[in-house]
Amino acid sequence: MSWREAIEPPQPPTLTIPGRSRRRRPPRVLIVDDLAENRLVLGLYCDQFGFPHESVASGHEAVEAARSGRFEVILMDILMPGMDGFAATKAIRALPEPIGSAPIIAVTTAAAPGEVLRYLACGMTGVVAKPINISRLAEAISAALAPPRREASSGRARAAAAA
Repeated sequence: MSWREAIEPPQPPTLTIPGRSRRRRPPRVLIVDDLAENRLVLGLYCDQFGFPHESVASGHEAVEAARSGRFEVILMDILMPGMDGFAATKAIRALPEPIGSAPIIAVTTAAAPGEVLRYLACGMTGVVAKPINISRLAEAISAALAPPRREASSGRARAAAAA
């Protein structure tokens, strides 16, 4: 390791947002975690990505903030006192469109395959394990914001594979 590598912080990963023009504003992120330290880390990562963000400390606050319609992505802790991430996600999914369809990414220490299936089944879009890796967070946000695959293109792929 050179002296420069030792004193300079690593550069954040490049975050490409599929389907977004460079002229459009960056996605606004809602950070939901009962621990201030986790909100701080996620906020610093959002700052590095150039994403405006707001933080709340509970599931109830998350639902109220989401109701405003200001957020394109929600980073949701799972284990919180009061309303947990599951209940908050279900409540947000019950909100009218397009608010209720905002991508919700679970940010949790419980990221075993069975747990991940539970998060997806309750309406979450993706999962990032704690401790948070900035590259994995970037990948999850990019995937959550990617436009849905069109049936026509997958139909063409199936037809090409059958030929």
